[in-house]
Amino acid sequence: MNNADNEFNNAKRLLMHRIEEVYQQELTTPRDFQWLSDQLKYMGTKLSPTTLKRLWGYLRDESTPRRSTLDALSQLLGYSSFSHFMSSPSDSDEAASAPALGATIHPSTQMEEHERLMITWQPGRKCIIRHLGSGQFVVESSENTRLLPGNTFCCELIIDGEPMYIDNLVQTGRKPTGYVCGKRNRVHFLLLQNNKFE
Repeated sequence: MNNADNEFNNAKRLLMHRIEEVYQQELTTPRDFQWLSDQLKYMGTKLSPTTLKRLWGYLRDESTPRRSTLDALSQLLGYSSFSHFMSSPSDSDEAASAPALGATIHPSTQMEEHERLMITWQPGRKCIIRHLGSGQFVVESSENTRLLPGNTFCCELIIDGEPMYIDNLVQTGRKPTGYVCGKRNRVHFLLLQNNKFE
């Protein structure tokens, strides 16, 4: 194996590790690969769970992954391409620290009822929200934010790396109002793997 092959394989392994690191989840089961496939779908990229299983070695396959597959996974981490990922030092400002900037989701058309999102923004704010249908959400849990469990609101568009604008926020004892999450520090969203409503 020549140096170029070694560099490619090392970068591929690092990319896979970074994805697991950022999402704080090892990919070891069919459900994990379906979950990652869903994350990519919200970016407008289609990668089947089978393709991801091959890449991660869950399925035995000695074939070299397509560059388009590696590009899509690099974009999930905020890089423009796999080449960009390979050329970026791991400790640079460009290194992956959050899911892809600019990924968008239109809840009323792209989310099923009872699907959950985790929304995070700095400093240390986090919400788990559940889709009730037609772009309406209920807050299930929250940390360090004015949004409280049981609050409901409407949101038609969430853009990763931008503020999240919500309408008709209903809180006990208050009139419905608008609210902005991450006005200064922007929000990041993550589709949660376990989205079955118990």
